Amino acid sequence: MRRVIVAEFMTLDGVMEAPGFEEHPDGKNAWALRFQTPEMQQFIRDQFATTGAFLLGRRTYQIWAAFWPTAGGDEDFAKQMNDLPKYVVSKTLEEADWSNSTLIRGDPFEQIAELKRQPGKGILVEGSADLVAGLMEHDLVDEYQLLLFPVILGSGKHLFRDGIDLRPLSLVETRVFESGVVLLVYRPESEMPTSEYVETYSWSREQVRSMHAAENTDRVLATVLFTDVVDSTARAAELGDRQWRQLLDRHDQVSRAEVARWHGRFVKTTGDGLLATFDAPTRALRCAFGLQETMTPLGLEIRAAIHTGEVEMREDDVGGIGVHIASRALAEAGAREIIVTRTVRDLATGTDLDFRPRGSVGLRGIPGEWELFAASAR
Repeated sequence: MRRVIVAEFMTLDGVMEAPGFEEHPDGKNAWALRFQTPEMQQFIRDQFATTGAFLLGRRTYQIWAAFWPTAGGDEDFAKQMNDLPKYVVSKTLEEADWSNSTLIRGDPFEQIAELKRQPGKGILVEGSADLVAGLMEHDLVDEYQLLLFPVILGSGKHLFRDGIDLRPLSLVETRVFESGVVLLVYRPESEMPTSEYVETYSWSREQVRSMHAAENTDRVLATVLFTDVVDSTARAAELGDRQWRQLLDRHDQVSRAEVARWHGRFVKTTGDGLLATFDAPTRALRCAFGLQETMTPLGLEIRAAIHTGEVEMREDDVGGIGVHIASRALAEAGAREIIVTRTVRDLATGTDLDFRPRGSVGLRGIPGEWELFAASAR
């Protein structure tokens, strides 16, 4: 049976994007190459010697396919990269014409599980943060080989997403290179460890009450709006990185203006969407309707989710269960759909508002069942 091994270059602040000269949004590329040494190059050669195939997401595949067929430097290393089989997970690529490359279509994780059942050397995953998230969700990762670089980048894509489930790991190997890079090898564990200190440092009821009292000074009732662009991966592939970035910049400008129009607080962008808060659910709904209209001339479709509840006000952000509920509800929304919780439906005012029941669902990580509605304006 083959093993899936996630092998990543990672900064101290968890960024894995642009370790080489591929484009970084803020120009902070090639951070890994600056620490590369012959010792580390030999480690990678040894790593590839136990590799039977690469498993790559679309973006990483395109970067490699553009570079390695004509790469200079170590010819034997480049030959190894070109000759090894490559499996590519993508919904948008029409073909994978780099040597020994195969597109995985249909359900990728079923096919990856089938690849694992075959005999042979390991399957190495490099880069491909979105693919890694899917592999983790389907429990398909057998080992993590992380090269931790002594640099803080401050921006870029992180290897591990916010909101992933708790996953215990065991450390099975470490190595320190002369450059200061540290190899950390982990394997998944089925159960979380425990110790005597879990009970020793558990909170008493009095301590919990004291903490809640302190937190409540920063808690308010607010309406949370999340949006994201429908089928953003396909649009990004269609336009290319530069044009897609320009379109997202325009999306952000329009979004800020619409949120301000409805007296909301624009909290942050979420890559291809936004998080905003309002002092009333009706304003959040009107803003969501407005955003759908203003995005149409840009050739974008968005979906949205809205929830009213308690949130924790932070200096530059918001948090708390109310934010998590809105975030999870967004996953239930279809193209051009605005999903709201029952709380929003009960509190919103306006004779033109219409709420179509979507049933009760479980939201990942949120206790209980949540009644959802699709909102529209007649």
